[in-house]
Amino acid sequence: MGRGMAGDTRARRRPKRILISLLRVILGVYLGTLVLFFVFDDRLIFPAPDQVPALTPAVAGLAYEDLYIPVDEITKIHAWWIPAREPTSKVMLYFHGNAYSLESEAKQEAPLFHRLAVNLLLVDYRGYGKSSPVHANGPRTEADARAAFRYLVEQRRVVPSDIVVAGWSIGSAVATQLAVESPNAAGLIMMSPISSVNDAADEIWFMRYLFRPVRWFGSKNNFDTRARISRVHIPVLILSGTADEIAQPWMPQAICDYANEPKTLHLFQGVGHNDFLISRDGALERFLQAFIANPVARPAANARM
Repeated sequence: MGRGMAGDTRARRRPKRILISLLRVILGVYLGTLVLFFVFDDRLIFPAPDQVPALTPAVAGLAYEDLYIPVDEITKIHAWWIPAREPTSKVMLYFHGNAYSLESEAKQEAPLFHRLAVNLLLVDYRGYGKSSPVHANGPRTEADARAAFRYLVEQRRVVPSDIVVAGWSIGSAVATQLAVESPNAAGLIMMSPISSVNDAADEIWFMRYLFRPVRWFGSKNNFDTRARISRVHIPVLILSGTADEIAQPWMPQAICDYANEPKTLHLFQGVGHNDFLISRDGALERFLQAFIANPVARPAANARM
């Protein structure tokens, strides 16, 4: 009789032990995943492309100089200097988004921006394309931006007040930090900007709830542009699309709300994230060209197109 009762007790405890073991495994996997997210944060935020197209601005019929700009004693960034067709002192310094490379700009951004009648300096981050193979992260991309700006001032003898700093997607965050550090620059252009990496992650349900604890570790890759923009004291132009699934419309609006004057926001109806830089009716070029020509002008303050 006693043995039978003991056997029944052990049988009842067995499912409980199995459940506890299963919960421990699930918790271990979850915590391990959080650690992996933290450890590989750089690679998640800056996934450099595996394949780089063998393209240059020559494919669009543009003259250019192939450059390797030193960032420090041992690393360099790859860049293209594309002069305007007509002589001008104005320069647009441009930073691209992630999962992208300088060579990918040859057919789209290079000819698009060249139509703005401004000299161009298009740069790659370290870890991308032909730049030094150091994996990109927030502080490194910011150092890359400083090196590009320094090159323009020291090697090209461009005065800061002739330099418009621009970026698309996460490149707009890199451009914003450079604008914070360059109060004498002509202006800042932000295209399809996210308010922060955390804000973008929150738009995905499992990132918002399951992986929020990763933020407790802190991150050098959050790019809190909404907070940084309040420290920018040069003219700001913010361009984005109403159908942007990554930089959702509330993000550029929030950035604009925190930005200092003079500032202008344009939202293009029906335009998404990855198709933002596709030229349609010339409206994008007109906004960019007007800002470059006169950054303090307010053609249509906070207009939505």
